Amino acid sequence: MKRKWMVYGSWGPALTVGIVIGIALMAPPLSEQASVQKLISVGSESAQQVGKPFTLVLTRSYLCGVRDEEHKPVAAHLLPDAMAEYKGWEIVSGDASKLILLKREHDLSPACKENGHFGLSEDGILTLFHGLPQEQEVIQTFYRINTAKMEASMSKEEVENLKRGIRVHDLAEYHSVLSTYGEFQLIEEE
Repeated sequence: MKRKWMVYGSWGPALTVGIVIGIALMAPPLSEQASVQKLISVGSESAQQVGKPFTLVLTRSYLCGVRDEEHKPVAAHLLPDAMAEYKGWEIVSGDASKLILLKREHDLSPACKENGHFGLSEDGILTLFHGLPQEQEVIQTFYRINTAKMEASMSKEEVENLKRGIRVHDLAEYHSVLSTYGEFQLIEEE
C-alpha cells in the first residue's frame, strides 16, 4: 500500500504541470502573461518537490530548415527570472522537470551561413546542402527543377554553377537563389 502512494505521489507534480501547460497553451492572448506566471509557479513547486533543477530546452528554428537546441539547467527558484529572459519565445511543452521553448528565427542558421550551398540533387531537386552538393549532406529540399528549360534559358556557366554548388552567406543570397531558380520549378501534373 505504501508503495502505491509513492507512485501516485511522484506522478502528482508531473500531472499538475501538464494540466497547467495545457491551460497555458489554450489560454487567450490577453491572459498569456498570467498563464506563463502560473506555469512557472507550478513548475517551480514541482521541481522543488522532486529536488532536481528545472531544464529549459531552447529550440531555434531557422528559415533554412535547421533546428538547434540548447539545454539550460535553471534552479527552481530562479525560473521566473529565466523566463523573463526569454520573453517572446513560444511555450511548446513541458513537464515537472523541463520546459520546451521555441523561437522562430527569420534568418539562416550559423551553420548555413558558414557552409551552405545550393545545388541539384541527383534527381533534379533544388536543394540546400551543408558543403558541396557532391557530399550529399542535405539541409533542405525545395522543388524539382525543369533542367531542360533552365539549360535553354540560362548561360552554361550559370547552370554549371548550380550543379557545382552556389555558396550562400546570408539571407539575401538565399532568397536570390530561390527567386532565380524558382521560375524553372517543374510543376507536376496531378
